[in-house]
Amino acid sequence: MAARPPILWLLGALVPVAVGLAWRLMPVPEPAGLADCGSIASAPMLWRVAQAVAVLGSLALAARLLGADRGSLFLRWPSRRVVVASIAFPAVVAPLALWLGPILAVPFFGEVRFETGILLAIVPAVVLALANGLLEEVTFRGALLGWGARVLGPTGALIAQAVVFGVVHLGPDFTGDPIPVLLAVGAGGLVAGVVVMRTGSLLFPIAVHGAFDVPLYYVQACRLP
Repeated sequence: MAARPPILWLLGALVPVAVGLAWRLMPVPEPAGLADCGSIASAPMLWRVAQAVAVLGSLALAARLLGADRGSLFLRWPSRRVVVASIAFPAVVAPLALWLGPILAVPFFGEVRFETGILLAIVPAVVLALANGLLEEVTFRGALLGWGARVLGPTGALIAQAVVFGVVHLGPDFTGDPIPVLLAVGAGGLVAGVVVMRTGSLLFPIAVHGAFDVPLYYVQACRLP
């Protein structure tokens, strides 16, 4: 790996964060009613996949310019036990997230109701969830944690990525106090960072993150009035 000044690694880690924030300035396209809910070409799903391509593409460019390898982003396979957990755990988390999500959202976003009876909706929901989990985990637990450690040290990078992860999830959708959500998301980012440092891989956080994000599709494409 080519030697680079440490500050360049931190700047490179911030590139996908900036691209992700810039992408969010564009509104998520409105679905064509519930008819779009079960479509494999659902507008909200395509929007999120395009965001993942843009963010990960910018990161790939930064990695090329820095001479970084996949290991520096924790893009490696973990142990077999972690692989099994990465398959089993989301199978439990995703249904729980669909059930509890609307209940937990009320204090912060108001009442959220969505249709879960359209079976085909699970396909675009999983695609959107995995795209979002992949782009965020590679950005925060990959680049910010892995490359940021060259400037901030492992502990500093661990804390920094969790703080930034929480802050970027603030937005205009809140109807209540956003601070508890910020703290909860930041704490989740901290735990995910520890898991990555322990396993040396992003696989488990990507899988769990994706499972938690399944309701995101239903809110965007299958929402009821």
